[in-house]
Amino acid sequence: MEHVEAYRVQFDQYLSKFRTLNYIEAKTKVPKVYFTLGAYFIISVSVFFNIYASLTTNTLGLLYPTYRLLLAAQKADVDNLKAFGTYFAIFALLDTIEEALLEVLLYYFPFYFVGKLVFLFWLFLPGYQGASTIYALAAPRFAALFAEPKKQQ
Repeated sequence: MEHVEAYRVQFDQYLSKFRTLNYIEAKTKVPKVYFTLGAYFIISVSVFFNIYASLTTNTLGLLYPTYRLLLAAQKADVDNLKAFGTYFAIFALLDTIEEALLEVLLYYFPFYFVGKLVFLFWLFLPGYQGASTIYALAAPRFAALFAEPKKQQ
């Protein structure tokens, strides 16, 4: 049992870097390790077993990116504004397709929401910067499609 305690202490030290978790622990008196593991468990069950999976993935896909977008706007960080603009365009496209074809998607892809959540995390987490990658690939092509034709002289 002391092995588990050592991991719990190590995880608690890691989580201490996050102000929000320290605030939640101070207000609720629930250790941040238990709060984090509980949240992870609830999210995992929700997404894996399709229990409010759409709500869960959309909530997770909106909260942190919206926060990062607001920070980028306050700092006038053009690169992050481009990345999160791309993220929200992709998010809207996924949500529109999901709304129209949810039953078909779940029939052929039973773990659609797991894949969607992983894809959204890849798009918005700073370590992966998937939205920046897609912006770099797609922006020149879309710019060429919508560019005004040159006037002939």
